[in-house]
Amino acid sequence: MKGQKKFYLLLIILSLIALFLISCNNNKDKTGTEERKLSYYAGNWYGKPDEKTAEMNILTINADSSVILKDGTNPDVTIPSNSVTRVSDTNYTTIYNDSSVNIDVKLTLIFSSDTQGKLTMETETETDPAIVDITKK
Repeated sequence: MKGQKKFYLLLIILSLIALFLISCNNNKDKTGTEERKLSYYAGNWYGKPDEKTAEMNILTINADSSVILKDGTNPDVTIPSNSVTRVSDTNYTTIYNDSSVNIDVKLTLIFSSDTQGKLTMETETETDPAIVDITKK
């Protein structure tokens, strides 16, 4: 009888451990890795917009996944993290209003590595979106 009690106690403990391990896996996607957020790419990103020769700080990704877009002519635009949509681990989109011309601009960030990517800016009125290679520094 004592052996049977120990067996049931062991079975209950193993069941609780299994439930705990299953609940810990809820934050993982189908590949078994944790879902990457935009904050993974936090830092200052540089590029050469409009065929300029000198690189400039185009955007900053913050640890809270918000984005500061540095226009150069207009004041910096802060895009809150809840306005950024994760398409995949390497692809993020958002829309913000360029108040200087009152046009909505769709931004797409596509990262090819931890320090390289592309920023695409497009509006409903443009047929040719602006694409800038960006580098984290």
